[in-house]
Parts: sequence; structure tokens; C-alpha cells
Amino acid sequence: MNIRGRRTIRKYTQQPVGDELLNRLIEDASRTQTMGNLQLYSVVVTRSAEKKEQLASAHFSQPMVKEAPVVLTVCADFRRTTDWCLQRQASPGYDNALSFLNAATDALLFCQTFCCLAEEEGLGICFLGTTIYQPQAIIDALELPELVFPVATLTVGWPAEQPPQTDRLPLQAIVHQETYQSFGPERIDECYAVRESLPENRHFVEINGKETLAQVFTDLRYTRKDNEAMSEGLLATLVRQKFLKATGLLGVVPAVVERRPEILECDVVRFQNKKEKWVAFVGLLDGSPYEIFTGLQDDEEGIAIPKSVSKGFVIKHYDRDGQKRYDFQFVNKRGYKTTIEGLSERFNPKYWDYAKLISGVLRYRMPIDHVIRLITSLQLENDTINSWTTGVARVLKKYLPDAQQTPDEEEEKVEN
Repeated sequence: MNIRGRRTIRKYTQQPVGDELLNRLIEDASRTQTMGNLQLYSVVVTRSAEKKEQLASAHFSQPMVKEAPVVLTVCADFRRTTDWCLQRQASPGYDNALSFLNAATDALLFCQTFCCLAEEEGLGICFLGTTIYQPQAIIDALELPELVFPVATLTVGWPAEQPPQTDRLPLQAIVHQETYQSFGPERIDECYAVRESLPENRHFVEINGKETLAQVFTDLRYTRKDNEAMSEGLLATLVRQKFLKATGLLGVVPAVVERRPEILECDVVRFQNKKEKWVAFVGLLDGSPYEIFTGLQDDEEGIAIPKSVSKGFVIKHYDRDGQKRYDFQFVNKRGYKTTIEGLSERFNPKYWDYAKLISGVLRYRMPIDHVIRLITSLQLENDTINSWTTGVARVLKKYLPDAQQTPDEEEEKVEN
């Protein structure tokens, strides 16, 4: 297939992609350029329905991940090279950012060469840009060791569709002669005139209630909130995979703060547990959940709090005997401070123990999606507590970036 005719394929026939063909394509693609002839990449081949299901959740449940005959995860890999060095009396130094960039470049060069070769054979390919959005989920699913990091995912199969080609910017948008040339208003108009005039893009703007195509990207598709949240997750995962050192990323990757500050900002989130109204107090550190307290909202033994209150502070207080308690304080409509003492004392002891467990995980900065997965996987002693953990998981879900939010039939039971 001529490169000018290529298109992304997301629907595939049931015809299998044989091992002989796939292995030949991978072997041929390995002739692509590589840094120092080290081939700093690995390819994980996924065919099983169970493993595709796991990967699909890491790619926001895009259907082609489960429907394609083959899914390839291309990884930046300095593990193999490091092990080779260690077993040959050499001292590797590849646990750093430069090594990750070298390996990621190698992996993407391989990926592009494979795509071209596969499409020449008539196969359809979809490159998934979501690979680095939730890398830890892919690492867990594929059991990737330290110094291995997923950078690209390809769904591969025989095409069952012939979609229209997407547009491309003109040459003057991407080529600069001798030095980089700035993009003033006139040049921007020249570069984006065709794209912005396409009927499908004009319709895209209209149905999303925006004024320009650029606003669709900045406000809906690739928002600052999502980019910053997923950047934190990406950097934290690079630390866990030993390509980066956490000490060099203070202020970028959320630091573990074991000594709790005396005062934390707090969100108040209401939810329903077995038809009873509950309220959660989520203590925040640097904008991220750090601890959680929950209790009945309207019971005589519970927590009475005005519906208008959605923010406040959780204050750690020591009494004269040195015993600590946690109080919630908010400012009412008249501007007066109101304090609800002893949040922890208002718990059923069983709920309090589980809440302490969840708070401990949050304090050690486990990513929120992993905390939710942990909570929902718990099989506890009775339906009431299981229902409570489901409510807590929904509370924490509101702290996921927009791109990780998924529809929930019980969502209406959680409110600020």
C-alpha cells in the first residue's frame, strides 16, 4: 500500500493473523535504526481474550483492543541490556531519563517501521495514543519489570472497513528552512484554513457548542486538568520503573508525607449506603486525597451538616491527655466558624478501621485509580460494609482526571 493511501483501521475481520506472518514482520521491522545497535525495545504480543480485556481497561475501553486478532504493546526496554551487562562483568548506568528517551525513541522507530511493513501486507493498524495515559495499568497487566516501559500499542488485523482518510496539515506547517519560523496570525490562517473549513470539523465544533476547532481540543479533548493529572501519573510510573529518581522530582511527583499536617483542606461529598444518607470528609494535601472519614449524615448519632457545605478543614487536635482526634470545621453562611468534633468517634468501629486502611494507602500516594481498584476488589464480611466500600470508591472517583471517568449507573447517589 502506498503511504499516501494509508488510513487507520479500527474494525477487523475474524481472519486470524498467523504467527509466521507476524514474526516475519517483527523480524523485518527490527532492521530499523537503533541507538548503538542495542535494540532498546521489546514487543509483547497479546492474543488471549482475557489479557485483551485487561489491556482494554487501560485504554479507556476502546473496543478495537478487544476485537482485534492481535494487540502489540511496544516497550522501551533497558532491562535486557542491563541484565546483559550485569552478566558480562560490566557496570550499567541506564536507570535515568536519557536512557528512557533513547529506549523510547528506539521503540517508536521500530513501531513505525512495523506499521509500514504490516500495511504493505494488507493488514490494518490502529496506533493507540492512550498507552502513556495509564502506563501503570499496562505494566501490571503485562507484568513488565523495572526498566521496561510501554510507549506504543498497535491493534492489528485484516480490515473490515474502509474509513475516509483524515486530513493533514500542509507542508509549510511542519517544514522550517534553516531556522524555526514563528507562526503569526497570517501563517496560522494559511496552515489551518483547510482543516477548519472541512464540513466534519465544522460540525464537530457545532455539536460541542464551541466557537473554534481549537477550543474543542483545549476544553474537551486534551484539557489542562487531564494533561497535568496524567503527567503526574506518568512521572510517578517512571520512578517506579527506575528510569527516574523521586528525589529529583520533588514538587512534580506528589511526595509521600508521613507526618500529617495539623490542618488539611477538606471536600465534603455525600453518598448513599443501603438507602441511608452518608457523608464523606476527604482531606486533601496539595489537591490530592490524603485521608477519608465517613459517617451517617442525619442520624442522632451521626453527623449533622448543612447541605450547602461542600468545603472545610479537617483539624488534628490533641486533648490534655495527649489523645488525638479529628475535627471538621467550616464557615457558615453568616461567616462564623462551626466545628464538628471527633469525626473518628462517630464511626462504627468496623467502618473506622477500613477508613484508616484506605487513608493509609492514600497517604502513600497510590494512584487514585489503583486505590479504587483495591477498594472495589475487597470482599468484606457483610453486604452493608461492601455497600459502604462501593460508596467510598465512588467518592474517590471524582478525583480522577476527566479522561479516566467512566459512566456509573449509581453515579446519582454521589453529590458534593
